[in-house]
Order: sequence, then structure tokens, then C-alpha cells
Amino acid sequence: MDVQPEKPFIFAWTGAEANALRLALRMTQEQFSEYLGPSVRTISRWSTTPEARISRETQDALDVAYDRLTPHNVQRFLFALKRAQPREETSPVVMAAEMSLMKARIDELNAQLQQKEQQS
Repeated sequence: MDVQPEKPFIFAWTGAEANALRLALRMTQEQFSEYLGPSVRTISRWSTTPEARISRETQDALDVAYDRLTPHNVQRFLFALKRAQPREETSPVVMAAEMSLMKARIDELNAQLQQKEQQS
């Protein structure tokens, strides 16, 4: 028996949800533009600006498309939406510390490799 994912309620569409819907339907930006009506440029903006606001008319079209999703489309929608969640920015200080740790680990592994090669 297939478990159907719960389809979340979307109160107001943003670029992130609209782009996730496009990906769930496996449409290109051009196809999604033809399907919904907004320009390809608008569709493209949704993928690069997750917080983009969407007009009421387009929200209505997105609602209709969303209501028509199959259970498999819903799974893809949820997956795409999860991937679109903004990641926390890493400060340069933390990044430098992580790079130093990685370099130290690489140096350690290189030393172990050289030691094994000398023993052979």
C-alpha cells in the first residue's frame, strides 16, 4: 500500500513554492510559462528569488495546478520545496576555521600515505 504524502496548505505563493511546483510537474520554465500564463522571465525570477511575491491572478492559477497534483507530484513538490529552503550563511571566520581543519586533515592523510609508501 502506497503512503500518500500530506499536501501542505499554501496560503500565499512565493517564488520558492511556485518553482517547486514547476519542478514537481517536470516542466521547463518555458513550458510552465505556457501552462500558467506569466512570462518566462517571471518564472525564471521565481527560481532565483525564493521570496518573490506573486500576483493574485497567478496565485489562482498556481492553486488550480497544485490541486491537480498526483501523489507522485506531491512527493516531488515536497522534495523540491525542502531543497529550496535557504541555507544559513557561514561567516568567513567559521569558513576559514573549517578550511584550516580540512587542510590539517589532508596533511595528516598525506603523511600517512607517504609513510605507507616508504614501508613498501
